[in-house]
Amino acid sequence: MTQKSTSGLFRAIRRPEYTGENRCRPCTVVNLMFAAAITAGATAVWQPAGIPVALGSLASIYLRGYLVPGTPALTKRYLPDRVLDLFGKSAADTPMPPEEPTDAFDIVSFLTRTSVVVDDGDDIGLAPEFEVGLKVAALELDSDAALLAGSADLLDVAPEQLSFVDGGLSWRVSVDDSIRGKWESRAAFITDLAAHRTLADWTDEWDMVPGSARGRTLSAIRACCDTCPVCWGEIRLGTESVSSCCREYEVVAAVCHDCDARLFETDAAAVDDD
Repeated sequence: MTQKSTSGLFRAIRRPEYTGENRCRPCTVVNLMFAAAITAGATAVWQPAGIPVALGSLASIYLRGYLVPGTPALTKRYLPDRVLDLFGKSAADTPMPPEEPTDAFDIVSFLTRTSVVVDDGDDIGLAPEFEVGLKVAALELDSDAALLAGSADLLDVAPEQLSFVDGGLSWRVSVDDSIRGKWESRAAFITDLAAHRTLADWTDEWDMVPGSARGRTLSAIRACCDTCPVCWGEIRLGTESVSSCCREYEVVAAVCHDCDARLFETDAAAVDDD
């Protein structure tokens, strides 16, 4: 087998959504335990089989994330919370991704000062002029070629380095096969790209916003949308149960009634605490 065909086989087998930065440590431990048990059983039956079984099991865990199908369900069911806590998988920590480094940047102040959002007395929403610009930019970005070019500009990489994975309830952007970011949906990602483009034309202050605050600023704009910037359908808020690796939790989600895209979500427990 040639090197080219071997690398192609590895790419076909590999599951980036469960490996690399997405690898779940509790699930990996569970699979390593299964691998050890399978290897021990194979060795007991026929000693020379132990090494190839062990290598095959480790290769599967490395490339695919799991050796045993349905590992997340097994981990949820059989690993107690105190064990998950050792890996940073406590119920309180699991729903939300790791927070970016905090800084002194005030997102609300920035959006209000630059007139991106307005207060109508009952709620805070996007300024009508900004919303029009956002929807025009989203319309321009809603194609594979434009999405690729816009992503390359936002992330400052070459287009050929980029790839996208639609996971149903998530949209992942990878650079050189390493996941760079996750969004709730393709529409959510397009909205952030459109907001980035609109902000660049809207105010000179956008260039001065620190990198650690840019993603949170774009998310805040997305949370203020009353209609989907991609299809212009009505956005509705609701509470849903979401299953992630090792946990199930409640989120408050903003979903487009027309295209069914999830534009924004946040931990329901955090909302209740507020």
